[in-house]
Amino acid sequence: MKILATDMDGTFLDHHGTYDKARLDSLLDACEAKDYVFTVASGRALLALEELFDGFVDRIAIIAENGALVQYKGQVLFESKLEPKDYLEIADTTLALPTCEGILLSGRQGAYAPNDANPAYLKAIKRYYKNIVATDLESVTDDIFKVTAKFQGDTIMERGDYLNTIFEDMTAVTTGFDSMDIILKGVDKGFGLYHLCKELGRQASDVVAFGDNLNDMEMLTFAGRVIAMGNARDKIKAVADEVIGHHKDGAVFDYMEGLVGSDV
Repeated sequence: MKILATDMDGTFLDHHGTYDKARLDSLLDACEAKDYVFTVASGRALLALEELFDGFVDRIAIIAENGALVQYKGQVLFESKLEPKDYLEIADTTLALPTCEGILLSGRQGAYAPNDANPAYLKAIKRYYKNIVATDLESVTDDIFKVTAKFQGDTIMERGDYLNTIFEDMTAVTTGFDSMDIILKGVDKGFGLYHLCKELGRQASDVVAFGDNLNDMEMLTFAGRVIAMGNARDKIKAVADEVIGHHKDGAVFDYMEGLVGSDV
């Protein structure tokens, strides 16, 4: 059994944030025939990924929340949750930073923003999270996996470095050019991929991983074969065994179909 693990935004998904469902159906047929496991690895919430891959959930593996939750064919295999005192402190500290434009707690049943959250931020984040509620964060009773935050794009690296100096048990990782996730230290896509491999009896050498951004780094360095997108950050290209085409052109589909012999 081999594992094909791909990031979503900027990697597997096209420039509209979607994919060819008929093509995926054929690819999954070929994967199943060759004993490959198609694996989604994303910072998105599980609910959002299950909606995105509606009709395919029972045929794929999902690493959600930047590695904090791992699911295989609809069954949760592993999860790593934040304590309320930790996510509330992270939320307060992050919101206080001058260029922060919004934060969200990502949970099992939904996502939670402060009562005074900017409506524009909530509208934009709906692509990645479901059941978003503006509320008093102290009243949240859901299991929380991470805190996600949006910053003015030119400040995000500096803000991430700052947060990493003050939270000893947490890690702030860039997920886009203006967004970051703050999760338990040691929890990342590579961590999630490790747990998937452990549950399936696979080794890192059995993994082919695809990515473009810094929150893919641990997944890529874990994998036996590393594929970077043509649109990837330079640091991602530097660790790759191979650099392929642009995400908007379906380069991941092309590569995977070549591996498993899909006739699409």
